[in-house]
This record gives sequence, structure tokens and C-alpha cells, in this order.
Amino acid sequence: MRITCPRAASSLIAFSGLIYGTLAKPHATRDSTEFSWASLASSSNPSWTPCYDAFQCTRFTVPLQYSNLSAGEAQIALLMSPSSFKPGDENYLGPILFNPGSGVQYILELADYFRAIIGPKYDLVGFDPRGVGETTPPLAIFESPVEALEFYSSFPVNSNESVSSLGKLYTQSKILSNLVLDRAKDVAESVSTAAVATDMLAITKAFGFDKLSYWGVSYGSVLGATYAAMFPDNVGHLLIDGVVNSHDWYGGPRNLFSSLQDADQALTSIYEACHKVGPTLCAIYENSTDLISARVNKIINDVHILPVPVYNDTDLSSITFGSVDYSVLISQLLHIVYFPYALASIGAEGLVQLEQGTSGAIAFQGSLTQSVEDFATCEFNSSQPFVAGLVETMSAILCGDALVNQTLTFPELQSSYDQQVSISIFAPYVFNIGPGPCTSWPVSGKDRFNGSFITNTSSPILLIGNTLDPITPIAGARNMSSGFAGSVMLQQNSTGHTTLSGFSTCTALAIHAYFANGTLPAPGTVCQPDTTIFQNPANSSAEGGIVNITIPNARRGEPEAYTLREAVDVATRSTFMAKYSVMGRMMRRAF
Repeated sequence: MRITCPRAASSLIAFSGLIYGTLAKPHATRDSTEFSWASLASSSNPSWTPCYDAFQCTRFTVPLQYSNLSAGEAQIALLMSPSSFKPGDENYLGPILFNPGSGVQYILELADYFRAIIGPKYDLVGFDPRGVGETTPPLAIFESPVEALEFYSSFPVNSNESVSSLGKLYTQSKILSNLVLDRAKDVAESVSTAAVATDMLAITKAFGFDKLSYWGVSYGSVLGATYAAMFPDNVGHLLIDGVVNSHDWYGGPRNLFSSLQDADQALTSIYEACHKVGPTLCAIYENSTDLISARVNKIINDVHILPVPVYNDTDLSSITFGSVDYSVLISQLLHIVYFPYALASIGAEGLVQLEQGTSGAIAFQGSLTQSVEDFATCEFNSSQPFVAGLVETMSAILCGDALVNQTLTFPELQSSYDQQVSISIFAPYVFNIGPGPCTSWPVSGKDRFNGSFITNTSSPILLIGNTLDPITPIAGARNMSSGFAGSVMLQQNSTGHTTLSGFSTCTALAIHAYFANGTLPAPGTVCQPDTTIFQNPANSSAEGGIVNITIPNARRGEPEAYTLREAVDVATRSTFMAKYSVMGRMMRRAF
């Protein structure tokens, strides 16, 4: 039985960020009451085993370092929702690989959603990149939950929390750098994006195909762009959504402050939506957008001075407690801006409760509470490897990919921080999880990418960006599209992180057509979302009618006939619930 243990830096988990989904199982041992990945033999010719009811799982062996084949091997965890058609059938189109960070958890939770959009002809394959989730060897920097808790209890979640927060970040980053050198240097050197891109080609060829079909989200867009740059002749249908500017990614983590350029405007768009719908639907309504903003800013300032306690003794066998402080509130606001169509209403209610001195919805949205029982029974199986958390994983990949030296003295760190932090209210939070630890990170990837993103690919790429994405601004999609000849950028006119944050039938039909036959939307296409923030779903934004498709139900493995409209209606509801559930479970496990 896997028992996860809480840790103090809970609000770290709210930031899915550029490595969206890497925390499928943070700070946990790898055995599972549902399925044991450790029981699967790994092979370069993988055989699939039934898992999690209607899915299939395998472990795929690849070199630990492609530049040094004697360095050992890695075992990539793959989870598949099979096509309705078998290899050899003319309708079978092979695998589509998915990755936002943890592709295994992604497909496990959202297979029905993707199946509804794509149809039955592909295998939907999620994989955990090196150092993440079920892939081995693990990035085992901490040896126990207690040790991880000791580290994270002193790790500042937000550099604006107190006058010493930036100094604490610098100190803890130094400790982290020593730990990785002593305990996980070989693994940390082997988790580069370029290595994972090479893994994707190997996985595709293991299915008998030479060209990759792929849907990458957030950090998965860096993977997709890197793959296309490294293997332009092996590109099939490659979609990247929530597009990171990969030039900035490889140019050094401090360049990633530009990823927040639309974040505050995205938050403002939620205030605008609140003002538009009125007080019945939005709990923080005021007579103008500026007044709503001022009200929220006052709540933030008040909580910064006096955090709000959380205490729930409804069930005395599992008392929950904690507090909503400045860092927690900022992280939750970012979470709301990531998924405003799903979370803005409950977020507004939570803000009002904080204003009144009670924790309410904000506290329980990501489970910012703490169970006494969890600490009392915190155990783990010491015979099993210990899975890394967000900061370790983020640092190993992001810092290790950088082509420039990121090491800074503390005065240099202060100067860099002061120059860039004003870009967004969320910058001090994002800095601590992303660029901050890189200032001391001692390990670079052995197989780093150092090529050009200007290339001709064997098939044109589809890029999608939201009008107001808080962490991957649409400028990133435009920038990357300009380098890939023949590519098209589709704009979804919504707020939130990636198209998963707000459903659009128009976008779904474009994706369906792209994977079905390679059809790209017309350049300049703008898709409207089906929903509006604080309101129920509107009518379909699709034009030209709704296509009929037959999809297999991933949970039961049997075909079901739907129109795309009906399917995406079901999938949209389940996606938001699943994503909310996944985020909540991740946060509860880590606290």
C-alpha cells in the first residue's frame, strides 16, 4: 500500500506551470494498490499488459544517455488507451503521444476527452518523461518524506512573502544543489528535453511508424518543438498547445519571466467577466472592473499581514487545519487564472470568505488544509524508490536544458529579481519554483539541444494559443510558428492555460480534422470558446455542422456512437471535473 506524506510547502503544487502534470504522484513511493508498475519487465520491444481497467501499460527501455550508451538504461512508463482498430487495419493510424509533464496520469484521467475529439483510429499513448512519475530511474534527491518535509518547510513559496524570502530561496537552492550532486547527479544529467524527444522517436518506431503524431501541452510544447527541430523528417501530425517560447527556454530560465507577460491581463479579464455577469453569478462583484480589482488587492494585502486560519473538526478522526497566507492565496489565484471557466465562481466565493475572515472555498479548492492523522501515520516503503517533487523535477529539466550559465551570487540574484519581478503579481511565486533554484543548480544535461527552430518539417505543425494565457502567452505560439515552415497557429479566444482550460467546439473540430487527415485551419483562424467565465456553456461555436463519429469508451472498452457535439459535451464536463480532481489530489498528497 502506498502512503503519501504531507509537506509544508503546499502551495507549490498549485503551480502546474511549464511542467504541467509532473506531480502526478509527488513525494510518494511507486507501488500502488491499483497497479504495480514495478511488476512490469522493461524491454526495447515492449509487450502491453492490461492496467487500470480499460488501459494497457508497458515499460520501454532506452539508453540513459544517447551520447554515452555505456551510461546505463532508463525505463519509460507508457500507458495506452487502444484504438478501436488493430494494426494492419486500413483504419488504424498508429499512436498519438501525449505529454504535458506526466503523460501517464494525463491519459489515465482524460482519455475520454481526447478520444471524443480525435476519434477511434489512434492509440492514445501517455508517457512519463525521464525523472517524472513512473519512469525510472527516479530523480531521488530526498531519501524519505521526513527529509523532504525538512527541506520544504524552509523553502519559500513566494519571494514576496517576507524580507528574508529571497535569501531563504538562495540558501535552500544551495542545499538542493549539494543534494543533487551527492545523490542524483547521473539521473539529473539524463533528463534533458532533447533526450526525451529522442525517446519519443524511439517509442514511435516501436509501434512500427517513422513519423511522430503528438499532442503536447505547456512543457509538452517544448518537447514537441525540440522534436521537430531535431527530427524534421520524422514529423507526422504534431500539435502543440499552450506554446512556450523555446528560444527563451533554452536561453536560460531568467528569460522565462516573459512567459508572464499576459498573466495580469488574464486576471483582469476575470474581473471584467465578473462585472459583466453581475452579483448573482459573481460573489466579488462591484460596480466597475477597477473596483473589483481594488477589492481583491485589499484582500491580498490583508491576508499578507494577517493570514486566515483553516480548521475543520467536523470529523474528529481526521481534523484538518492550516492557514491561508499570502503565498497560498497568490498560488490559488494563479490556479484560478489557469482554469477560470471551471474555478472562477468558487474562487470568487472563497475570496469573499477570506474577506470575512474565514477560509472557505479558497482553502479547500486545492486542499490547503492539513490532516493531523496524515502526520501521525506518515509512513513509506523504504524498499521502493522515492519520487521527486516539483522543484527537483523542474530544476533538473529547466536548469539542465539551459545553454548559458545560470549561477549567480546573492547580490546578482537580487539584482536580476528586482529587474524582472514587476512583470506580474505572480512573478515572485513563479520565480521561486522555476528560475530561482537555477541560480545554484550544478548539473547540465548530457544530451542538451543546441540547434535551430527554423526548419522545414515533413508535415506541417499545428500550434494553438489562447488569447490570454497566464503562463504561455500567445506571443510564444506566434514566435515558434514563424520558424516552422508551413505551420499554422490557431488562436482560441479565451482566458486560461491551454485549450483545456475552456472548451471550444471550433477548436475541437480543427484538431479532429488535423489528426484525421492533416487538414490545417486557415491562417488567422480565431475560435470562440463554448463557455463564458461565470456562466453556463453557450451554444456551439462550430461552423459547418457537427460530424458523426464512433468512439470507444475508454473506461469500458466498447464502441459508442456520438456526435462530436454530444461527445465533447460529456468530455468537457468530465475534463473539468477530472482536472479539478487531479489538481486537488496532487495538492492534498503534497501537503
